[in-house]
Amino acid sequence: MKKYLTISVIILFLIRTEVIFYAQNLRYGLGFNSFEVVQEKRTSLNLSPLKHLSFSDGFSLSFNLFFQSAPEYNFGYVFRIIGQEAHHLDFLATPEKLTVVNSEDKVLAESRISEASHNFTSFFPFQIRLDIKQDSLKIIIGDKAFYSNITSLKYFKEVNIIFGKCDHPQFQTSDVPKMMIKDVCIHNIQGDSIYYWMLSKHGRDGVYDELKNFFVKVDNPKWLLDSHSLWNKRVVFTTSKNPQIAYNSKGNTIAIADRMNFFSYNTMTDKLSSNKISSGFTFSDKPNQILYYPNDSAYYSYCFSKTEGLDVAAYNPMKKSWGNTNLKEIYCEYWHHNRFVSDAEDCFYLFGGYGQHQYKNRVNKYSFQSGKWEELQYRGDPISPRYLSGLGTLDENRILLFGGYGNNSGQQFLSPRNYYDLYQIHLPDLTVKKIWEMESPKNHFVVANSMIIDTLNNCFYALCFPQNQYETSFFLAKFSLQKPEYEIVSDSIPFYFNDILSYADLFMNKKTNELFAITYSSLPTDSLATVSIYSLSYPPIKKTSVYQLANTIENNNIRFIGIVIFLLLLISTFLIYSLFKKKKRLPGLEPSARIVSEDLKKVNQVPGPDKKQAIFLFGGFQIKDKSGNDITGDFSPMLRQLFVIILLNTLKETGKGISSIELDEILWPNKTRDSARNNRSVMISKLRQLFENVGPMYIESANSYWIVKLGNEIYCDYREALSLIQIMKTSRNRTKENVIQLLNIVSCGELLPNLQTDWIDPFKADFANDLIDLLIDVSKGNELSFSLPELVRLADTLLIYDVLNDDALKLKCKSLVKMGKNGLAQTTYNSFVKHYFTLFGSKYNYSFSQIIS
Repeated sequence: MKKYLTISVIILFLIRTEVIFYAQNLRYGLGFNSFEVVQEKRTSLNLSPLKHLSFSDGFSLSFNLFFQSAPEYNFGYVFRIIGQEAHHLDFLATPEKLTVVNSEDKVLAESRISEASHNFTSFFPFQIRLDIKQDSLKIIIGDKAFYSNITSLKYFKEVNIIFGKCDHPQFQTSDVPKMMIKDVCIHNIQGDSIYYWMLSKHGRDGVYDELKNFFVKVDNPKWLLDSHSLWNKRVVFTTSKNPQIAYNSKGNTIAIADRMNFFSYNTMTDKLSSNKISSGFTFSDKPNQILYYPNDSAYYSYCFSKTEGLDVAAYNPMKKSWGNTNLKEIYCEYWHHNRFVSDAEDCFYLFGGYGQHQYKNRVNKYSFQSGKWEELQYRGDPISPRYLSGLGTLDENRILLFGGYGNNSGQQFLSPRNYYDLYQIHLPDLTVKKIWEMESPKNHFVVANSMIIDTLNNCFYALCFPQNQYETSFFLAKFSLQKPEYEIVSDSIPFYFNDILSYADLFMNKKTNELFAITYSSLPTDSLATVSIYSLSYPPIKKTSVYQLANTIENNNIRFIGIVIFLLLLISTFLIYSLFKKKKRLPGLEPSARIVSEDLKKVNQVPGPDKKQAIFLFGGFQIKDKSGNDITGDFSPMLRQLFVIILLNTLKETGKGISSIELDEILWPNKTRDSARNNRSVMISKLRQLFENVGPMYIESANSYWIVKLGNEIYCDYREALSLIQIMKTSRNRTKENVIQLLNIVSCGELLPNLQTDWIDPFKADFANDLIDLLIDVSKGNELSFSLPELVRLADTLLIYDVLNDDALKLKCKSLVKMGKNGLAQTTYNSFVKHYFTLFGSKYNYSFSQIIS
């Protein structure tokens, strides 16, 4: 019992630790509006909105404080502690100093802001302690401590404490410094915490403390936690149509280039600058993007057009010029493609895109060393042609590609659709591994050009929007790297999507831990585009996660108690179950023997009727949906053939599937090419609809070859059998359990016995030959030990696939005789001889005695 209580304590500790760790990764605190707004809009935090705070012996007030480096805003009252009979203590900020004074204007503490705030890069601590009995005052500003003896402290047994703008009738002031505070705490004179306002989650008009639910009032707040949920519009400006965009990760700047200007937005300083181009041009005002290359700290404009050729030109910031002098318009063939700059390879890659009514799945690579382009192909799992996908970087050798819009053929007119699949691409060999694919959501969406990958938390972030609307908006979604699920975080960003006249991207400033979204859009009749840049603190959180309820403390306590009760119940249930299991043990059967018995039972269990999400081909075609319902009747004879022919060709050793031409010739031999293609499209569409009831099953076209992709949740007996045969082709990989598992599968009957057509005969023959060779080799080997009933079953399986197999006849008859079933052995022999005569018209050469000898 002690062991399980220890486990429960560890679990509770981890739960609480996780909450603390999460909070540490979020920016929180209260920001104060200062002189940048009118007096009515400045911020106030009143710790005593309804009544005085009472402390008979004294108290201490502590918090963390932050100032901006802009001196014009560092002026005003940090707080006022207002006592009785007009006594007060003021904490003042000026551009140079922080000062605490009393009612007589006596300076009690003084420190330079730059010393306390460590060059304005972080919060620093402040504390003021009033010991009324001892007439002692202690003040800590940053690393400095100040002490005073003041007899007037007796007037501070009841106080009002107000930060920022003060509306107290006798002490009104609107001078507020540009500051942020957090972790406001009040202790009694013994050092015990009385109130603690984290200033993280909050209500509409104020915030409750974490200890007693004591409410304090806030006017005109700027909650830092909101910056993780609400996008902040940084800048909006106008450029020529279709500007080109790149992110400079070294300088943390966003470059925006059009025909006339080169704009640069600094995400650190929030400054936008522009330079007029003195000579040269970007290659096109179509959205072939510029990019930033860290190895030489330069921007490049690139052109990839089969009609106009390939080229790359650099931007010279000193001369404010582009290396391209050709102003000729180029019609882009790769709208909304993705790109990746490889420092290690000294090159960049372009993925996918759209142009000339075609979706692309090509990869184009440019080498900075050779100055040459080359067109490459993916390896491994196929990626369908698409555009409007998102790309993110795992490391210098691996990238992720998610979603998009396109179709398997690449032809725009052939039923394009949204994709919700995630691929890992390994560079430089372009090996593709499909990680997952999720079901289509109710409201379709595509994603902005770049994604942010968070490997520490196994997730990635993408800006999503519906591509079938003009006046729409982005939402930021957090996707799992491990499984097909996502959740919406943050509020929305307005966006006007006009397809090739629009663009959006997502970047991250790792120094400030902020996400930056940039969008532009224009109308076909306009020559200008509106560019907008937004920021969001990282990590993003749901909008509902910033709000604090009045009963937060009670909820937390109830939740904690509930967890404890749940764990105790769980432990008790486990102990009772363990005792019950002990009582049910059979005498004479040791635990190890029982485990072996259970394992053998599992091995011999025939997979079939009880399975859900399953495809059965042995003994006849059968398919079951997610709930285990038999939906075989929903497949017409033609649908069955289409599905089976693609599946069998996919599971062949080559794995490339079957071409459209072969499909049409086999299934619609008398149709014209167009008619066959139309029939094929209709049938595949029906199959896809049926597959939605089963689970992750997909029919895709890769390089003009059709394949079926089955998720791991889908059980396919033919796939399992092929895998087992492949494993056991060499004797060193054979185990008895694998042999029994294979027999369980293939003993249900031959492969698709009811499907009699010329195209399937080679599949049946190839599988039967491999299976028979393996089972005969197993039966003759000495490395595995089988019981007599298991040998009979092995022989019966052989006879399913070769009714006149001599080795199977001998194995079965010998085993039956050894079991004492001589009559059954003789019957087996007689049936075999009769069947042999029927097929060959001649007598079988071996007698029964020769067979069993």
